[in-house]
Amino acid sequence: MRVLFLGAPIAPHPDPQIAFEKKFEIIGYNTGNLLIGQSLFEELRFEEFGQGLGYSPQEANERFDIIAIAAANFIFKNFDLSYLADFIEPTKLPCLVAGLGAQASIIGAKVTEIPEGSKRFLRIISERSKTVGVRGHFTAEVMNDFGIKNVREVGCPSLFRKLRSDLKIKRPGRDAELRVAVNGSRNVFLHSGNPEAARRVEADLLKLSAHKRYPYVLQNEEPEMKILLSRDGREDDFEVAEAVLRQMNMDMDPSLYVKHVKENAKMFFDLAEWDAYISKFDYSIGTRFHGNLIALTNGVPATIISHDSRTTEMAELMSIPHIPVDKVGQLDVHELVQAGNYDEFQRKYTVLYDRFAQFLSENGIAHRLE
Repeated sequence: MRVLFLGAPIAPHPDPQIAFEKKFEIIGYNTGNLLIGQSLFEELRFEEFGQGLGYSPQEANERFDIIAIAAANFIFKNFDLSYLADFIEPTKLPCLVAGLGAQASIIGAKVTEIPEGSKRFLRIISERSKTVGVRGHFTAEVMNDFGIKNVREVGCPSLFRKLRSDLKIKRPGRDAELRVAVNGSRNVFLHSGNPEAARRVEADLLKLSAHKRYPYVLQNEEPEMKILLSRDGREDDFEVAEAVLRQMNMDMDPSLYVKHVKENAKMFFDLAEWDAYISKFDYSIGTRFHGNLIALTNGVPATIISHDSRTTEMAELMSIPHIPVDKVGQLDVHELVQAGNYDEFQRKYTVLYDRFAQFLSENGIAHRLE
């Protein structure tokens, strides 16, 4: 089997010395994308592979047997997928699409206003696939609204990245001292169905991290990433910090925010490094789906604060402990970690693992799942 990978990136850049800006561009401006693309890459069996759109249709037909698309929240009014439709349509290759999601502010909202090129992309992948792997029930309904019925609710490939049919979550003792990792989405809170509640919670997560000196894992917060990488004492770091604090309505000294970012913020462009880091913690909390999922796949309990349809849909399908953003009170990490139903998550994981393996098999591709 010869596989051409499209969509989310499949690996860190081979040159570790390239500039941050180039790395950030390659991973699609969100380090969480690595969890999607690299997971699918490691789950499939193949003799040869390629990546990206740098082939003519004739070359793609000659060199590959199937196109594998590690998808994300592609079904969104601001995303025009004409470029993918234009590439795939002239080829004769079947498609495997996993992790396709619809983006809306809340579950149940209609997603009808997407570009024509995106609708064409959905029709093409439906015709080229036995079944299309979607993130959950909400996306399945959106696809049905577009007349596409051959879907399978499989979640995200990142859930199955450990290639084993069971996960064991290490719940800490009730009175244990907790090592906590925090994550957030403070720069995309306007996507939420309740932007003001989302802004408040994102600010509370930043405050929790700063006051308790908990590490804060960055995924696409470019201002903080640049502060983290900058030389100490740079004047524009404080200007950036002032802008962030003003946006979040936070009463904090900008110099203290810069100090907190430099001392406690973390970012990863390599999944092995991220795995090794997060596995040392007792608990993960925040609004990032993949920032918490990488904790769960390493046996670390996590709670997702769900702020839009995408995070809610996947948390519901996978039975990941989650709280809607407008239901969040005080962030008591000891209380929250004990409240999570990780037994149900472990049970649902096994069901979805088998379903994902069947999904890959029915689409005619060999895989590494047990």
